[in-house]
Amino acid sequence: MSAATLLLSGDEVSTPHPTIPCQDESSVENGLDGRAPRLLIVEDERVVALDLKGILRRLGYIQAGVTASGAEAVELCASLKPDLVLMDIFLSGAMDGVEAACVIQTECDVPVIFLTSHTDQVTLQRAKRTAPYGYVLKPVDEDWLRTAVEVALFKHHTERKLRQSERHYRELFSGMLNAFLLLELLPAPNQDFRILAANPAFERVTGLACATVVGRTLREALPGIEPFWLDTLSTTAVSGRPTRFENYLGDLNMYFLAQAYCPQPGQVAVALEDVTERKRGEERLRYRTFHDALTGLPNRALCLDRIARAIERAKRRSNYIYALIFLDLDRFKLVNDSLGHLAGDGLLRRVAERLRREVRQLDTVARVGGDEFVVLLEEIASPGDALRIVKTVRERLRIPFTVEGRQIYITASLGVVLGPADYDRPEELLQNAAIAMGSARVAGCGRVRVFDWSMRERAERVMDLETNMRLGLERGEFILYYQPIFDLATLVPRGVEALVRWRRADGELVSPAEFIPAAEQSGLIIPLGALVLAEACRALTRWRAGTLADRSFFMAVNLSARQFTQPDLVKQVITALRRENMAAGDLKLEITESILMEHPESAMLKLRGLRELGVGIGIDDFGTGYSSLSYLQRFPIDTLKVDRSFVSGMEEQGNRVIVRSVVSLAHNLGYDVVAEGIETTAQLDELAGLGCDLGQGFLYARPMDESALLGLLGQHFGPDAPQHLKTDCV
Repeated sequence: MSAATLLLSGDEVSTPHPTIPCQDESSVENGLDGRAPRLLIVEDERVVALDLKGILRRLGYIQAGVTASGAEAVELCASLKPDLVLMDIFLSGAMDGVEAACVIQTECDVPVIFLTSHTDQVTLQRAKRTAPYGYVLKPVDEDWLRTAVEVALFKHHTERKLRQSERHYRELFSGMLNAFLLLELLPAPNQDFRILAANPAFERVTGLACATVVGRTLREALPGIEPFWLDTLSTTAVSGRPTRFENYLGDLNMYFLAQAYCPQPGQVAVALEDVTERKRGEERLRYRTFHDALTGLPNRALCLDRIARAIERAKRRSNYIYALIFLDLDRFKLVNDSLGHLAGDGLLRRVAERLRREVRQLDTVARVGGDEFVVLLEEIASPGDALRIVKTVRERLRIPFTVEGRQIYITASLGVVLGPADYDRPEELLQNAAIAMGSARVAGCGRVRVFDWSMRERAERVMDLETNMRLGLERGEFILYYQPIFDLATLVPRGVEALVRWRRADGELVSPAEFIPAAEQSGLIIPLGALVLAEACRALTRWRAGTLADRSFFMAVNLSARQFTQPDLVKQVITALRRENMAAGDLKLEITESILMEHPESAMLKLRGLRELGVGIGIDDFGTGYSSLSYLQRFPIDTLKVDRSFVSGMEEQGNRVIVRSVVSLAHNLGYDVVAEGIETTAQLDELAGLGCDLGQGFLYARPMDESALLGLLGQHFGPDAPQHLKTDCV
């Protein structure tokens, strides 16, 4: 069995689908009688061939077969008669892609599109001799491939029609199938033609009466005719070689596919096919391919092309300065959520219009994402001029927009890359501008940041950190430490706060200050928080089976903002408690004030659900957020935690008054009070004197692993512990 047969066996050959929505109209236009085009792949790199198969399947084409040999490709074209061949230029064996394409197009009349990663002139000149129907660069871009295939099929279909026109010249002339002109070359130096004859189809297609054009010169009949037409037709008249070309006739505002022959020396017969609709369709397709449908701005692909051209110009010209601005609207999601997506789309269109007005004609404004825009400033005098334009754009965007009768105020975060710089890839320049924009957004809404390489290094560190965190979650590298929470009056532990730590495979402990923000930003805080909750419940269940028994003791777990906003939060807590057979009263969930006030109605429902389970609710870092007394009465709360910033500064009268007020307020409302960050005996005595109930801090115990904590609990609750300590906690 040959290699070609092997490649064509099994699932390598696609079967026609009953309907192929994306191909119906184009197939009819390409002369395929409504069926999907059948394509033969000739590629000796298996990975590329497999990739092509997947792309063609997604585009709805039928695969006639796949082979890696030029000779077998010729055989397959003769037997299978595919509609088009995708041919690698460089093939191993006696016959490479160029030779195979020459045979296929000559003997089988099958159009060939070359696949190549080589763009050197020697290769292209050699391939050009086979008159290919197009080139597609590897790695293959799906949209480019679809455009190349559709244009090639249409082009091949058109050529077949022209060949029929050549065979039946007289029939076509009399039957008016195409516009037709018979021309006589005038002596030099006129470089013009006299029209000897025109058929009725010429009159119908162009609207010019045959009687008025016959006997006149081309320049007289079509005053705006381009020199290209006259030069090309003169070449045919002198050389006698047929010529085929497409060009535009401005007088008629039409595109023609022209086939010129030399019936006798000094004469040219021209068959004209009106391809205006097809050309305009191709222009519309190119426009859709490179422009954003909503705003009409250049899209990401065209933007990258413009950036690439700017990079090349900067390399050629020492005085060429450009700048790239990456702009992202702040809190755009709020517009969609509150006013609807139609209003959001209207706002994006108006932003696009305003940006276009603020830059020059030679500059590029592109939309590269949902609410992301790019401005490429070219031929600027200095980087300072670029920054002045950036600030002007920022201020113009602060002027309210009117959308659907409403005024909308927005700001934008802007990242800037100042050129010329040492870039080879436009994607890298665009990425750096986006990194600078991200840095501006972190600093606050409506900020501007100019890119420097330290930003790139930080972004790469964050990316590496996120990747390693995902691996760490899979490998079980995240563990819990526990910081005891003790009774200030008796110094007996009443509970612990679960704190997540990351011990990497090499034993290194990563600081929570480093990985928690990255987890919040990436969304990994959701699985990480679920892991902490589950392990905390599991740990307390183990302790109750041993040292703790039925003593009063709680486990405090912090909930992040993302965790708290999950719709199924209460269900997650119920699942964790039931899985470990843990009493709900032993769990205390801690949240911050800002979480409560972000979405108070939703927060109220969740807190009530948790409270009905019996789970305790604590407010962490009290006094550093909204500090609204109204929510203390509205929400079901058990505990207030005094932030460490107040505790550490208690030697100052103001902080001491704040702590005393928090303790008094909490007790009047029936809440417990926990003081964080107790590090000195003076702070402990002061807090105990103020009536604070519980505390935690380095003075009593640092966060510790489970074995160390069990040792501490054994000192208080074990068989050798003093009797008064045991009874204190029962």
